[in-house]
Amino acid sequence: MFDSTPTEECLEWRKELLNGVSLEDATVLQKRLDELDLSKGYVAANTWLRGVVERFELLAKVTVMRAPIGKECDRLHELEVRGKEPKGTTMAWLRNVVKRLHFCDKMITEFDGEQLASWAEKRSNYFEVEMMGIYVENGIEAVKGFMQSQLVEVGIKFDEWDDNDKVLGFMARMITPEWWTRQAKKQWLIVEDILRECGEVERYKSPYVSGWGLRKAEKQIENNKAFLEGWEAINELGQSFTLAELSKKGVSDPDNRFAEMVVRAKGLEEISEEFGHQGYFLTLTAPSKYHPISQGKRNKKFWRAGCPSVRNAHKYLNGVWRRFRAWCKRHEIPFYGLRTVEPHHDGCPHWHLMLWVDPKQSEKFLEAFHHYALQEDGNEAGAQKYRVEVKKIDPAKGSAVGYIVKYISKNIHGKHVDTDLETGRSGSDAAKRIVAWARINRIRQFQFVGGASVTVWRELRRLGKDKAPEYFKDIYHAANRADFGGFVKLMGGVFAGRNQTLKTYYSEEEENQYGEMVKTVRGVKRGIEVLVTRLHEWTVQKKTSGSGSSSLEDGEAIPWTRVNKCTGPSFGLRNEPTDYGGGGQYVSTG
Repeated sequence: MFDSTPTEECLEWRKELLNGVSLEDATVLQKRLDELDLSKGYVAANTWLRGVVERFELLAKVTVMRAPIGKECDRLHELEVRGKEPKGTTMAWLRNVVKRLHFCDKMITEFDGEQLASWAEKRSNYFEVEMMGIYVENGIEAVKGFMQSQLVEVGIKFDEWDDNDKVLGFMARMITPEWWTRQAKKQWLIVEDILRECGEVERYKSPYVSGWGLRKAEKQIENNKAFLEGWEAINELGQSFTLAELSKKGVSDPDNRFAEMVVRAKGLEEISEEFGHQGYFLTLTAPSKYHPISQGKRNKKFWRAGCPSVRNAHKYLNGVWRRFRAWCKRHEIPFYGLRTVEPHHDGCPHWHLMLWVDPKQSEKFLEAFHHYALQEDGNEAGAQKYRVEVKKIDPAKGSAVGYIVKYISKNIHGKHVDTDLETGRSGSDAAKRIVAWARINRIRQFQFVGGASVTVWRELRRLGKDKAPEYFKDIYHAANRADFGGFVKLMGGVFAGRNQTLKTYYSEEEENQYGEMVKTVRGVKRGIEVLVTRLHEWTVQKKTSGSGSSSLEDGEAIPWTRVNKCTGPSFGLRNEPTDYGGGGQYVSTG
């Protein structure tokens, strides 16, 4: 026989345990305890409670993510019961999730606008007050210890504690609300990773990026637009432009970005045809364990590998690329072209490359690419078929750029894609999701290999038609008539590297708002010959009522998406611009 009536001590013990779970869960657990008391006795009921309460305690800490995480726990537990996953799998994953979300417990990932600004203001004030108090009482070494504890909390590594100048520079950043705002936004990546592990990112639910991540990205675009329209740049002549107007002139504008990418790719194609280089379209895909979904089902390999994140997969692809490039350099096989990165429907990245090489070296070139692409898990089922794809470019059958355009468009605005074959959605919808995926995961979508400095290209294109310098007028005109192929040849060719004809000219080091010495772009140079392209001193300030654009004189340079010697507005408070930028993060700087 068993005793079905819990003692007073037992009831008090249960009450204490249930205080650590949500009210809703406490109600469900109490009902189950009452049933077990009657059917098996209160001792057996207590044993059951000990076995399940931690799960509910942990779930109580994940607040707004409770639904998908709880559902995933149920799925894993069912697999454990059926013997398809080792005992303890569910709790091990849940503990890891809560650990990763420790800085998100405050629900900062749900903050926006005024809420986020207020939170960041409080955190920066707390940091400043505590730091000053610690310094007065215990000195700089104690301050370093406090700084380190704060950095660990937000997941940042800083290893230069012996360099006091760098410590002070970092400290100056941590005092500002905008620094804390950026740390809050970095937690978006953690949330997105966990939602992906929960099966929320896939073709039939939310391809490329979770619904939560997409909403975050869309809200960020709205905030950026409001910020750019609410601030203006004013030069020493009193001419002013809103940051929105300046942004429209640069590669942060999707149409401008797309046009520049196509022009640069077309220029490389023209060079390849002139010099008889052979082109290939290469696709590089990560091993199965990096994909949470396989053949429409949850992938066991993904779980057994510890749920690799999108950035883990991209790091793997980068590793393959680095080893391949190093091999080509050792064997003196130069090549050039363009790399694009885009996600599979489950968020796992893969690469498309358009590369040109000397046809005499193409066989060894492709053999090496296959070798490094299949070094890891190269014997798994489907590896030979799906991990590497090679297509030879035949100019007689059409333009290589015409083929790559759809990948460029799909990763920017989708205007030249009718239907996304991966998901069946419209090109614009797919592009919106892919851009959100890239920004949340901090993935550089495009990278040119070889060619010439795009910074020099852009600086020359800033100048008006009457500003052509005599000493490199030919390069200037090639840039301004959008002849990237001609520009590259005049700059020394696709393999010129650091020996390019023109280089970027920087200012002398100046102290920024954090007390650090930095250089800024001022123009271009060849030897001692310098051409200054940044002609004005610009200050950024909150737009005043009645202020508006003042057109510059014909041929006079204006900045595209950046300003010179700006005072720097309080980015982050109520008007927080994106951390990633529209173009600089994703378009090669040359």
